[in-house]
Amino acid sequence: MIRGIIIGHGDLAKALLEAAERIVGKQEAVEAMSNIGLSCDALIEKIAETVTRSPDEKLVFLDLPGGSCTISCMNVLKNHRELNVICGVNLPILIEFFILREKYPARELIPILIKKGKDNILELSGKSE
Repeated sequence: MIRGIIIGHGDLAKALLEAAERIVGKQEAVEAMSNIGLSCDALIEKIAETVTRSPDEKLVFLDLPGGSCTISCMNVLKNHRELNVICGVNLPILIEFFILREKYPARELIPILIKKGKDNILELSGKSE
C-alpha cells in the first residue's frame, strides 16, 4: 500500500484528510502535515524525517504549486528523488487515492489522480440558455 503524506498551509491537510475519511472510512498509512509555526528549514526537516520513516512507497500531496510547502518539498526531493509528489490536491484526488492505492504503484496512479482532480473542477450555473 502506498503511504500518503498531505502537506498544506494552516489546517488544510488535516481538514482534507478528515473529510476524505468521512466519505471512504478511516485510512492507515496517511499523515497530514501543516506548515504552521515552521520555517522553511524546519518544514524541510519535518518532511525529510517523515519520508525516511518507512521504506514504503510514498505519495506526497501539496496544497498548491507554490509557497513554503512546495519549496520545502522541492528541497527534500533533491535527496529523495524516488519521492512522488502531486501539487494542487483536492478532495476528489484524495478519495481516489484511498480507493486505488493498493491496486497501482505510485507512478501509474499519479496520472489517474491528476485526471480525477481536474475532472472535478467545473462551473455550476443556474442560468438557462
